[in-house]
Amino acid sequence: MVTMVKKISHSSQVANHVTLDELFQVLKKNKLKLTPPRKLIVEALLENHGPFSAEDIQTKFIKKNCDLATVYRTLISLEEARIIRRCEFGDGIARYELIDPHHSHHHHHLICKECKTVEVIDACELENTVNKFAKKRGFTNVSHILEFFGTCPNCQA
Repeated sequence: MVTMVKKISHSSQVANHVTLDELFQVLKKNKLKLTPPRKLIVEALLENHGPFSAEDIQTKFIKKNCDLATVYRTLISLEEARIIRRCEFGDGIARYELIDPHHSHHHHHLICKECKTVEVIDACELENTVNKFAKKRGFTNVSHILEFFGTCPNCQA
């Protein structure tokens, strides 16, 4: 099942400015060849905001160009090269989305517990709070992952 994704716009929204050529350069810098599966997956994630599961990517974008095992292996190599990031929504299914190398920006997701619609929240208003919390405890270089779960307006009806 392909998860429906909507973007929630905020004034601090960061546009995706990365190009396909720049992503291919990241592959080259990580000593990864531009194989047909890597090219197809990178192109698909650049053109379609995820996150998508490996099965979603294979059935919706790759189709008969490569099998599911190849998609999984390719996603692992792209994640290790920091071209994509893994998203976990608590259902045991890993989903992947593109990382914009021009921005350290990250975002969160709001997931409907009923229909599994995913809304992207492009603003992280917690950044200052997290940094203050970490600094008090002597931590530096702190990151966080946070997903929100609820019931969307359609499922409430």
